[in-house]
Amino acid sequence: MRFPIPLGHSLPKPVPRHRCMHGLYLGQARACPTSALQWKFHMLHEKSRAQGPSGRLLRFRGQITASSEQPMARRCLLTSLLLVFVTTAPLRAEVAIPPLVYTLGDAVMFKTGGQSIMLGHGSQPTLSPEARQAAWVEHGDDPAQARLMLCDIASGNASILAKPGGNLHSPSFSPDGGNVIFVRRTETGQSELWSVRPGEKPRKLAQAGGLAGDDFFEPVFSLADGRILYHDLESLYSMSLTGQKNNQTPLKNFNQGHTGAFTSTARFIPRPNSTTLAFSMSVEGSPLFRKKVPDLSSALFLYDPQSRSASRLTPHNITAFAPAWTTDGQALVFTGYSDKHAGTARPFRIWMIRPGQPPVDMGPGEDPRPASGP
Repeated sequence: MRFPIPLGHSLPKPVPRHRCMHGLYLGQARACPTSALQWKFHMLHEKSRAQGPSGRLLRFRGQITASSEQPMARRCLLTSLLLVFVTTAPLRAEVAIPPLVYTLGDAVMFKTGGQSIMLGHGSQPTLSPEARQAAWVEHGDDPAQARLMLCDIASGNASILAKPGGNLHSPSFSPDGGNVIFVRRTETGQSELWSVRPGEKPRKLAQAGGLAGDDFFEPVFSLADGRILYHDLESLYSMSLTGQKNNQTPLKNFNQGHTGAFTSTARFIPRPNSTTLAFSMSVEGSPLFRKKVPDLSSALFLYDPQSRSASRLTPHNITAFAPAWTTDGQALVFTGYSDKHAGTARPFRIWMIRPGQPPVDMGPGEDPRPASGP
């Protein structure tokens, strides 16, 4: 399935543009009507490309059933001739914006105190504890020659952190800031999980296959114990920095009671100071979304392991993906766009949401990441 939305935003002046090659060997889907009320999305072949609502290439497995029934009409309240709708909230002065890195087109940006500065060019940035360093993937015309960059934010100086060859993606700082993990995909399509410490040579933690799972999609650190979480479309895995796998949970456990599908861009983020975790999942879009983009949308959910239930965090008129918790666990930042911007050339914006409250639009951008630790 292909979402006809280009990756990135325009900057005030021309900059080089390169597509993020997130995953090279992918699956494609088509919608096959099985009845008047259902559509099932099936795999076509393994090495064709599919593109999700984030504009990234994605891989998925299984099927999703989308009902053609119309959702209940939005309720409204008419008071003193004022029609009030529950919708997304505008950015308010009292909303505290945490320091974070994000991308704007091919520019890697750092935002703090309402001010943004450009750190360099690349994609998929990550921010160290106390927001002192940023790392990101940088490549020219050949994604197979990607390198991992490290930038000291105070001075603005950037240097090469790792250049092991192959396609690199999904860097993430450890909670103590001492390591950066990333995924390397070889020319043969083999996925490897790597770790690097500034000033040292990168080392391979694990290779896809066997006990480590079939792939390393969206690896992140848990602030509670410093373990690495990732998935392979079938299960969520937990691994130590020594490469030892500890836990494996089927992904079907997370979306019980909800219709949706997990793709390679699905991300599972443990909530700091809590046993719950947030995740993104492809879902059926609203009627307006489906009218503009005849494919799947994406939403954020909060999973409670005690009750084994998931609740939806984002409203139905927002496409949401790439979530990341603030270090206090009080809010999520994510990439998304409203239904009215679906199908437009540059829909992507950064949002922040506190569970139980409407999301706040923080301006244009993608892949927001707050500091990785206290």
